[in-house]
Amino acid sequence: MAGIIRITMFKVPSQASRDTMLKNYETLSKKAVKDSAPYIVSLQAGETQANDPRTQGFSVVAKTEFKSLEDMKYYEDSCEAHKWFKGEAKTLGVEGMCCVYYEPSVVA
Repeated sequence: MAGIIRITMFKVPSQASRDTMLKNYETLSKKAVKDSAPYIVSLQAGETQANDPRTQGFSVVAKTEFKSLEDMKYYEDSCEAHKWFKGEAKTLGVEGMCCVYYEPSVVA
């Protein structure tokens, strides 16, 4: 079963803020629960390659996988851990973000 993949990219100018954001993703991955159980299938986050022009200024990327669209909607609208993460992100000087999601058509 493929599930839903959510990609979020941030433009975070300072190294200290990028480090904090990645630590916050670690915390989020441990605290995100739905009906008292973990519901995120997988979460990966990291920094982009600094001198690669393809990044278009995005410096932190996260890939989050959910079993269903319903679980992703819960994450976006109701998850207390994600609400905390978004509040913390607002303090880090984020200069832009992009978020997309999809259900894989090709899995190899």
